[in-house]
Amino acid sequence: MAKVVIDGVVYVPRADISTPTDSQLMECIRELVSVQYFSGQQHKHRAWAWDALNAIAPELAELCADDPGAAWSRVNPEEADDG
Repeated sequence: MAKVVIDGVVYVPRADISTPTDSQLMECIRELVSVQYFSGQQHKHRAWAWDALNAIAPELAELCADDPGAAWSRVNPEEADDG
């Protein structure tokens, strides 16, 4: 994901969160069911959660990988720290 720096200030790109398609939702559901079915594989749950997110919002998943705090702020704007 591109990094924008203006006057020495790094700006976080806004990840596109568009309406997921039926196939994207189905892929997300498959990944989430995997988490439930393979419950003994707890070390893989974070990766499966990322796969589910990537299925429905690839740009947001990439932002999560690059800067989880920025991704969290993007989907929780009312709780984001402005300072």
